[in-house]
Amino acid sequence: MKSEMNNGDSALEPDSPEDNQFLSDEWTSEAGALIEVSIDPSSWHSPLIADLKKRGPVMLDHIASRLSLDPQMVSLLLCNDVDMRSMNFLHRGFDKSTNVLSFPAGDDLYPNDDMPEMDGGIGDIAIAGETVMREAAEAGIAAGDHLLHLFTHGVLHLLGYDHIDDQMADEMEALEIALLGQMKIANPYLDDELVPYLADLGFECETFPNPRADAGPFLVAKRIEGDDLPT
Repeated sequence: MKSEMNNGDSALEPDSPEDNQFLSDEWTSEAGALIEVSIDPSSWHSPLIADLKKRGPVMLDHIASRLSLDPQMVSLLLCNDVDMRSMNFLHRGFDKSTNVLSFPAGDDLYPNDDMPEMDGGIGDIAIAGETVMREAAEAGIAAGDHLLHLFTHGVLHLLGYDHIDDQMADEMEALEIALLGQMKIANPYLDDELVPYLADLGFECETFPNPRADAGPFLVAKRIEGDDLPT
């Protein structure tokens, strides 16, 4: 039996009788990537979910293409701040919510019978709804763009990228900027120093004005092919 979301155009199914607060869905891409998603509908607006359902699989294809990978499969938990705070304390020792957590395949996202069972591909990503909305409002950016950035950030963590030192952080941020630029999303880090870093990695960068008056310019980075690659 299926349960309808608020906008009435997406049928999602409860994960199990024990996990009936969560709704499940599968989002696929043209290339065959898959996002297995579990949603707490009390903390997520239907238009925001619909936006990620449209753009998330496309981003997963962009990531696979840019890194020369086969189509990927991930599990995604769109939870509330309370559950995120519990996970953050359990796994990182921080007694507060955060925006996104990533758990590589084999790690238990939340070993609790009250949470949906997650079992997908390269690992699990959890994103907190209230935190997404608050951060987007504070930064003056579209919540959908911020959500897609957090999803992208989470996927890159699952693929081995990290920001535990400056060099790793620069590499990860540069890749995020390039990927988001493909989706016409502004540079979320607003750091002009990353442009030459992108060039060193083999990307040609171009900045375009943002049609939204409340947002900064977005940067598009295209990989240089063949003999034009920097040495």
